[in-house]
Amino acid sequence: MLNVLKRIFSITAFWLFILWGAWIFFFASKGTNVAFQSSDGNWADNESLFKGRDFESIVYYFESYKIRCNVPDAILQRITDKPVIFSPQAWFDDYSDKKWKVPLVSLHQNLHGKYYYPDASAVHCYNKGAPLGDREFLEAKVADYLSSL
Repeated sequence: MLNVLKRIFSITAFWLFILWGAWIFFFASKGTNVAFQSSDGNWADNESLFKGRDFESIVYYFESYKIRCNVPDAILQRITDKPVIFSPQAWFDDYSDKKWKVPLVSLHQNLHGKYYYPDASAVHCYNKGAPLGDREFLEAKVADYLSSL
């Protein structure tokens, strides 16, 4: 009877370890989702790597915020600290990636604890649907910002 229980425990532990590894591979292996804000505290967004929303997308939306809301002097700031090495997500992070070169600051008081702002339903200059102008111009600004990091 004791041998049967040991075998059941061993098989269960083995499959739990396999499932844990599969979870890390499929959901955490893309790295850490990092949140960003504008220096004026009127815009914030975060990555969702599992959904394909990466740092380049965040920079694109930030540059469009600067154009739509007429704040050319706003600076992109990172509000997510680097994870500790003991976190399984940290095992797959590339700390030489450009998103980690964005300056780290604390969450702006205007954001009221939110990591995304404004909501799509909020009355805000970013949500007015103002014309962004030339798409190539915006993509050139994104490329300039990424190359400056």
